[in-house]
Amino acid sequence: MNKAAIQGSTQQFSIEIMPRDARRIEDFRNHLPVGTAVYVAWPPKAELEDMIYAAAKLHSEGMVPVSHVVARRLESEEMLWDLIRALSERAQITRLLLLGGDPDTPMGPYPDANAILESGVLEAFQIKAVDIAGFPQGHPVMTGDQLSDVLQEKIAGARRLGMHIRVVSQFVLDPTAVIDWHANTYNRVAGGAPLHIGIPGIVSTKRLLQVAKACGLSGSFRIVRKGGLRLAQTAMSNGATGELVGALAELVKSEDDVSGFHFYTFGNFEETAAWVCAVANGQFDLKDETMNVHVSSS
Repeated sequence: MNKAAIQGSTQQFSIEIMPRDARRIEDFRNHLPVGTAVYVAWPPKAELEDMIYAAAKLHSEGMVPVSHVVARRLESEEMLWDLIRALSERAQITRLLLLGGDPDTPMGPYPDANAILESGVLEAFQIKAVDIAGFPQGHPVMTGDQLSDVLQEKIAGARRLGMHIRVVSQFVLDPTAVIDWHANTYNRVAGGAPLHIGIPGIVSTKRLLQVAKACGLSGSFRIVRKGGLRLAQTAMSNGATGELVGALAELVKSEDDVSGFHFYTFGNFEETAAWVCAVANGQFDLKDETMNVHVSSS
């Protein structure tokens, strides 16, 4: 691990919140630098009003809200247009993360992110930047070349519409898999589109394993067998955050198309935000390839 590379790699981090977080957090400026890109997730049971409120609050407090829009949960064309209109008017949203989503059958006319791109709604509200998902460690449904073909198709579709495109990866657990995916797949299909690497925040082992299983992260459980006790302890515990950042910092610093890290908080926003900010400010030591982060108490 290299301290300068680690600190440098976290300078342009982004972070995700749950919509409910905005109802209890007094002011996001107490936790994040002004101008931080904060993604508002769309959990299955979330109310649209809560998502819109969260984006508006983030904007009012100097953050850059990036709302998730999940194609398969959109029940109608009217629902999509009303959502984007509200985000535009109340949160001055300029960027969206477009996702296909988890329902097996679309709830309305939008089967995937491309369908939203082609709907005309983004142009109508002067949204010129979109993010799409990348899957370095596999997908619950798609496999093999299908994943890379879909990624390439989405990037090309966004560029045809004049959109600024960025890829945000699903959270990862195996840094070697990410490095190999970037070298052998991403470089081939992305055409230089910037990549933010998804990193799990400060969460419990149990929660991390639950989410990894739900997301279909191939190889997540094989880490234990392949790497022995130390790797199991770091890749499947709170140590995962520091281990992954340390292992992938050089990739962020050395590759022009890798733009930084995106932190998934899984409902533990405050602790994750404090950890990332401390690292970005250089408030950590390295000892025996382990990060000791000095988080200020609030």
